[in-house]
Amino acid sequence: MSEEKDRCFNESGFASLVKRYEGMGSNRTRYYFDVDEFEEIIDHYLDLGNYMDAYNAAEHALKLHPSSISILFKKAVILNEKAQPLDSLRILRIIEKIELNNPEVHFAKGVAFNLLGQIKIAVKQFNKSINYTPEEGKPDMMFNTAMAFEQNDRFRIALRYLGQAHDLEPENLSYIYYIAYFNERIDQPDKALAFYNRFLDIDPFSTDVWYNMGLLYNRVENNDKAIEAYDFVISLDDEYAPAYFNKASTLANKGDYRAAIAVYKDLLYLEENNEQLFCYIGECYEKIEQWDEALKYYRKALVVNPDFADAWLGLSLVMLAGEKYNKSLCYIEKALVCSPGNSEYCFVLGNIYLKLNRPYNAIKAYRKAVESDPEDFESWINMAETFMMLGKKEKAIQILTEAAGINPGIARFNYRLAAYHLMENNREKAGHFLRIALSLDYDLHREFFDYYPKASGLTVVKRLIESYSKTQ
Repeated sequence: MSEEKDRCFNESGFASLVKRYEGMGSNRTRYYFDVDEFEEIIDHYLDLGNYMDAYNAAEHALKLHPSSISILFKKAVILNEKAQPLDSLRILRIIEKIELNNPEVHFAKGVAFNLLGQIKIAVKQFNKSINYTPEEGKPDMMFNTAMAFEQNDRFRIALRYLGQAHDLEPENLSYIYYIAYFNERIDQPDKALAFYNRFLDIDPFSTDVWYNMGLLYNRVENNDKAIEAYDFVISLDDEYAPAYFNKASTLANKGDYRAAIAVYKDLLYLEENNEQLFCYIGECYEKIEQWDEALKYYRKALVVNPDFADAWLGLSLVMLAGEKYNKSLCYIEKALVCSPGNSEYCFVLGNIYLKLNRPYNAIKAYRKAVESDPEDFESWINMAETFMMLGKKEKAIQILTEAAGINPGIARFNYRLAAYHLMENNREKAGHFLRIALSLDYDLHREFFDYYPKASGLTVVKRLIESYSKTQ
């Protein structure tokens, strides 16, 4: 009981201290605060991330206690937080002359040099701070150094210090967690998974770690392990909505749409009026060709949000699949009202116009798609193919030449251009584009033959492809 009373007294006393300090600005009353009290006030603002108020408190404190090294140091720390490392270093150099072996001073200097991008000097200062820290405090100082390097995404250096801390305290879960996380950030998924598993050996009930593992397994395309990790999260916390969502998405990516639907519906108990969720369920029903169910969920999404463009797209695609082209057109136009210029919607609009035998409208739609997203490869291809269908081969060639110029690394454009030039009996240009295509993606030449089977009977084409096969 006495400990609880002391805690409550300390909290109320601290609240009173801050209130008294802040009251000076409004009632113009002046109070005296000793150095310890000012340090508490400054730390309070630092904890809140309120660096301007922390700085003002430090300035006020130095007027009352101009010889206080601890307050001066607080000011240097605040200046680092305010991204003013040069000003911080001016103060720290003064303090260093008085407290040469103070680890906190060297740590703050390391932070300042790190902010300045002077990494070698920062490392030197951080190493000094660790050397001057008593043995029992070294792991924490190493961890704090790692966190400082995290601030500017220098994860490899951070890992070096985390590894040192981990060697001293191999069971420390914070060190293990961040080693795993930083390995994720430098694209070392196997190492990250190894350390997450090490974490779970010590604490198997961490939902966040199980969830992170699920994301990591998704990243390395191990869907079964990802689903297993999300199942652990759900078993530990049946209201952890992101785990349901990612499990369902993973199942859908595997093609197990029925299982995905079941999980999405479980998530509806937690997020019952989520228009995006209704659309995901609609998409899954669409994939298994349960069109009425798909329509039902797209319409549910529109009840929640009548301007939700993806739901209008879903309705359009269902109607397109059912060959109800005019209805499909109506719905995709509504999607484009909600999201003007959306390249995906423009692509679908182009496809619908083709079904309605309105090729010039289709071309306009594909053009809008690539204007919105120049990397919309399907729209470039479809636009060119529509010109070919109209007998405008030169225009088709012009379109794909434009596409290849904007996207020089795309083999498909060059294979298609090679085919178009062969159709025009221009073997020189066909050979030019075929060489580019083969150098970009040799294996895709099979698609070239699928598109233009006559090419497989041309000796010059076969020889050219064979010459590139030897380099593979």
